[in-house]
Amino acid sequence: MEWRPVEAVPRATMGEDAGVTTADHAPHEHSQGDLRPGHDSHADQGPDGLDRFSDLAATWDERPGTLERATSVAAAVRAAVPLSSSTCVLEIGGGTGLLSRMLADEIGTAVITDVAPGMVSTATRVLDDPRYAGWRAEMFDVERDALPTQRYDLVLSMLALHHMGDIATVLGRIFELVAPGGHAALADLEHDADGGFHRHVHNFHGHHGFTREALVSGLERAGFVDVTVDVAGHDTKEVDGEPRRFPILLAVGRRP
Repeated sequence: MEWRPVEAVPRATMGEDAGVTTADHAPHEHSQGDLRPGHDSHADQGPDGLDRFSDLAATWDERPGTLERATSVAAAVRAAVPLSSSTCVLEIGGGTGLLSRMLADEIGTAVITDVAPGMVSTATRVLDDPRYAGWRAEMFDVERDALPTQRYDLVLSMLALHHMGDIATVLGRIFELVAPGGHAALADLEHDADGGFHRHVHNFHGHHGFTREALVSGLERAGFVDVTVDVAGHDTKEVDGEPRRFPILLAVGRRP
């Protein structure tokens, strides 16, 4: 199966948040912390978001907190998932591929995917390095695109799920991408009831994180076993003039 070219997908990234505008932001129908789709089947993936993430791609890794977040989540992945030089990774909504790159010494190859052309272009440039021999970056939308025939030992995502719409369906598609015996390791916000994490993002339509119970039940319903959910780190953002820490959960499941 051919992956889609960069120019073919006019949608917003499913990777980490990039707040560049300010607006009043109140909780809405996605604030329950469960996996139900909201009013838009693709949630927070409009053209404004695509442009925002693409414009920020070149300096994404330099943004405050980005490196610390990826370092913390990578450590949690190492602790939860068996890795080896033969581990083949697919990162969904991976942006520049920073999370996978943090694991480069413990894995084999990785495919970094995103739906923002700027992120994919930046990742392609970063991966042009002997340390990432055999790696590549591709356009791929796990919500909409046909699934590739290849299956992966590990499917990763970091702060990607909350941008998507029908999370239950997405988890089912991720299950199909994991090879038997392989794992999914999905990092995302713990339920943020008042929407503080995205208060600075104009017209946000995604989910305000997820409860631990919702992540466990969602992965199990998708077919995963041995599901665990643990805190993988925190993001600190200013909310109403005060610094606030937002827990990031790592949900891990194994495909039998």
